[in-house]
Amino acid sequence: MDSQLESTLVELIRYNNWANTQVLAACQELTTDQLAAAAPGTYGSIHETLGHIIHAEASYVGRLTGDRPQPPFKWEDGPSLADLSTFAEEVADALLGAVQGTAPDQIVHEEEDGLFADYQARVLFIQVINHGIEHRTNITTILSGLGLPAPQVDGWGYAWAHPDRFEVEEGSL
Repeated sequence: MDSQLESTLVELIRYNNWANTQVLAACQELTTDQLAAAAPGTYGSIHETLGHIIHAEASYVGRLTGDRPQPPFKWEDGPSLADLSTFAEEVADALLGAVQGTAPDQIVHEEEDGLFADYQARVLFIQVINHGIEHRTNITTILSGLGLPAPQVDGWGYAWAHPDRFEVEEGSL
């Protein structure tokens, strides 16, 4: 794979992992009621959505590598935000490694309940980015609806958080 394309893909996964960390950090101080808040058109509560993002990303790692990260808790027990944050770090490292070690045209084979699908890994790469953005947006929408500050997890926020990577200068926008 072209090294520039590879570095862009890896940077997108780094962005995804950074954005997850920002949202998890922003939610650490929320009350139980705030974590239980939802809004029409979103996945579910803030807490459920955070769990869904991390659970899905662990699943994506498993699809790419055959070795899915396992949490130190049971999903059905409704893990605490601290447990989710700790597991999210493990999943982020595994996801980055999986993407770095998987050729975009590698075939991913899935089988469940007698049904199967074969597709190129690049489809899953797209899904990782889209899924994360969609559900982080759900969470930031709920936070805004509660009148709470939402973390800036767009591309600009990522660039400003990593000026050394992007040769960003303060006051340049």
